[in-house]
Amino acid sequence: MASTIREQCGRRAALGLLAASILWPAGAVAQDKASPDDHAPVADTVSEKGARVASGGVQRRTPADALHAAAPMPESLRIDGVIDEPAWENARVFTDFVQEQPVEGAPVEHETEVRVLFGDGAIWVAARMWDSEPDRIVAQLDRRDDRGQSDTFSMHLDPNLDGLTGYMFGISAANVQRDMYMYDDDQLDGAWDAVWTSSVRIDDQGWTAEFRIPLSQIRYEASEEPQAWGINFFRERSASAERSYYSLVSQLRRGRVSQMGRMEGVRVTRPSRRLEVLPYAVASMHRGPAEPGDPFFSGSAATSRVGADVSYGLGAAFTLDATVNPDFGQVEADPAVINLSAFETFFDEQRPFFVEDARIFDFGLSGGRNQLFYSRRIGRSPSGDAPGDPTFTDIPDNTSILGAAKLAGRTSSGLSVGVLGAVTGAETGRSAFEDGAREEFLVEPRAEYGVLSLAQDFNGGTTQIRGMGTAMRRDLPGDGAFDWLPSSAFNGGLRFEHQWNDREWALWGFLAGSHVRGDEEAITRIQRASNHYFQRPDATRFALDPTARSMSGAEWRLQFERRTGDHWTGAIWAAEVTKGFEINETGFSGTAERVDGGFRVGYREIQPGDLFRNYNVTFSTFHNWSHEAFDDTWSLDSWKNARTGGSYNVRGHAELLNYWGLRANASYRPRQMSRSRTRGGPMMVVPASTSLRVNVDSDRRKAVSFGTNMEVSSDRRGDGGSYQIGGNLRVRPSNNVEVSVSPRFESSRSTDQYVTTVRSGDFEPTYGNRYLFADLERRSFSMEGRVNWTFTPDVSLQVFAQPLLSSGDYVRYKQLGRAESFDFDAFVPGTGHEVGGDVRCDASICELDGTQHVDFDGDGTADHAFTDRDFNFRSLIGNAVLRWEYRPGSTVFFVWQRQQSQRAAVGDFDLRRDTDALFGLPADNRFIIKVNYWLGI
Repeated sequence: MASTIREQCGRRAALGLLAASILWPAGAVAQDKASPDDHAPVADTVSEKGARVASGGVQRRTPADALHAAAPMPESLRIDGVIDEPAWENARVFTDFVQEQPVEGAPVEHETEVRVLFGDGAIWVAARMWDSEPDRIVAQLDRRDDRGQSDTFSMHLDPNLDGLTGYMFGISAANVQRDMYMYDDDQLDGAWDAVWTSSVRIDDQGWTAEFRIPLSQIRYEASEEPQAWGINFFRERSASAERSYYSLVSQLRRGRVSQMGRMEGVRVTRPSRRLEVLPYAVASMHRGPAEPGDPFFSGSAATSRVGADVSYGLGAAFTLDATVNPDFGQVEADPAVINLSAFETFFDEQRPFFVEDARIFDFGLSGGRNQLFYSRRIGRSPSGDAPGDPTFTDIPDNTSILGAAKLAGRTSSGLSVGVLGAVTGAETGRSAFEDGAREEFLVEPRAEYGVLSLAQDFNGGTTQIRGMGTAMRRDLPGDGAFDWLPSSAFNGGLRFEHQWNDREWALWGFLAGSHVRGDEEAITRIQRASNHYFQRPDATRFALDPTARSMSGAEWRLQFERRTGDHWTGAIWAAEVTKGFEINETGFSGTAERVDGGFRVGYREIQPGDLFRNYNVTFSTFHNWSHEAFDDTWSLDSWKNARTGGSYNVRGHAELLNYWGLRANASYRPRQMSRSRTRGGPMMVVPASTSLRVNVDSDRRKAVSFGTNMEVSSDRRGDGGSYQIGGNLRVRPSNNVEVSVSPRFESSRSTDQYVTTVRSGDFEPTYGNRYLFADLERRSFSMEGRVNWTFTPDVSLQVFAQPLLSSGDYVRYKQLGRAESFDFDAFVPGTGHEVGGDVRCDASICELDGTQHVDFDGDGTADHAFTDRDFNFRSLIGNAVLRWEYRPGSTVFFVWQRQQSQRAAVGDFDLRRDTDALFGLPADNRFIIKVNYWLGI
């Protein structure tokens, strides 16, 4: 049946070509009625379609015969999912897809045929997905841009034919749209959204899709001469997990854009106009618990605000985006975490203005989430507090962003440009005192932020040089109240990458620098921060400078790797962070000075075998040292005592023939020295440890799927360790409802939990001060729950909730016995009582009314006191967002945010007790209605 249809389409296409050649002059260009400056491209030929051969290489097919489609689209052409209009007979036809999975390079089991027309300022696409079992077509309703588990089809475009950037427009069998910007060849930006139309139909031959993409939604170079565009098509059949491409995107090669086919003869004489305005209005209601007599919040409050986002195309290459008084009320709340470490918690950016085009401002550094620019610094929580001792205070949750703008784009010569600027206002709080007096006070000064990113590609995108700089300036008040904040900060970096042998091998690296300025108080505070600890008493290569008014440093990395291959890949690297590297005013880094190096080697198999559909195994190791290793460069003890991090890891992943997944990771961390355990005190030993993590995931295509994970760790001394058990369950009771829960329970015992520092000056083994620790037993239970209910592709409800119960029992308090060791002097608990204002203990430590009193010299009188650290934390965070896209690009949000939290000094874990206490807490609720209206001009 499919072949008959294709033969008929071929005859119709030939007749259409003959008619077009008679009725239309060569090179005619269609004009968009709505946008007279948008001229329609003409697709002449398609060539260089890639297909993997048995040896694992890539061969290029010979150019196909030309087909012309220069006429404007007739009014009868409708985007309704039915491919029956005569205009499609003149379209270029794409067939002969090839499998990417389950067997790469094999012929497809179900054919796909795609037709493409250019005209009326848009790209028109019609696709027929033949299916011998149409009743098995999966058409799950999801929110726009959610991947889901549906049958899908997508078109990929590279209008600049640069092999690095492009666009993906996808549709599911339920007409759920998904679009992404493609960059760096293999990276996808899911935050990018276009305004386009689509429709699908399911019939007894399979399913069809039609869509129209206005040229105003993409960037391209206009030219009087014919151009070549990159093009590809992708189809996924959920029932058989068959994934196929028109031009194969091989798993054995790096990149997506560089593996596209070519479409010759595209004619676009002038660029399209791109001006979009998105004004919004927000109304919100806040209801929550209020303290009696609080003059700032009586239990309810209502607010409203307006603002706008503007997007303007500057020629074909660049887009200017601006936002005035932005609102992010529809953004999901950050998850609750318990952080007992010395370092800041990293949270992902979720605000739309900063997420979109974020790729161009991405400059990753060595180690975890470290990056030169961290957009959440803009509009952060105010850092100041109320002066004096007020009875009530009112402090904003976030600093207001008065305005922000960014320019992003890429020229035809391969120059990518990104510029971002933002201004946050001076934020004030209010306080009320017992005598009735009220005051306003500054909690965050006005600040300005700027980012510039430039990247130049060479050799078809295989070589790139990129530079980025960031700047921050604060308008600090003249009274010195905020002299503890830096007045300005500048970060910069230069990155290079060179790939060769069809992108199989790569050499890349970067050099980044930082410079921060401020009053002595500000620079001293930075020197004492957890990523520096210049006050460390045993430091040999740096020292705290209380007179410094600036600080500078650098970081570099060089890495050589084999990125692709039939089986073996690997990498080797070296890196360094100097002592003064500080980027946290505009970036994110928790890394102290260090030198490090490591390597990894991996083996993979993508062809199905007797047991596995595919699998991979990787061995890796890395090691970090303080620069103090160079105090005696040729001494092994010097390097041993300066080791601050490192591990040996073996991890593997396998997919079984039934589409279940198995993952495992085993690691060994050798003995190390910690600079952060004593919070600025001397180094101390961290014993060697081992860990094992195992994950099992079922077939996610099923209506009910699940995953489990277990992790066990232990230090080599046998004193500390942890285990964690978690899982996830996802249920789809219907094609438009998905429910998932992810519970996790963790139990751990640490023998080196920091408590406090006693600056006594009389304990020589640790340079005078005493560093108190504890054996800590922790239990925690959390569960993330989500409900996605999609009523239509334009109306959806998303609900998120996360309860968290956590306890910490400080079992035994003790002090570090000597520097550079893991030796502790445990305190013996006893009883105590007050005598004449002093506390008398019959042992080395005693508790009175929740306060621990320590007798260091054994004379029976307490020398130091601190609050007992036992805790129970109970939290419930939830969001519900009803989203209605009432017209393309225009949306209404109905939002409910709920939060309950409490901290209690109990210590033990009781699930029933803590759950009852959690749900009995008063709730803080916010109700938000946000309306925006998209104007495409």
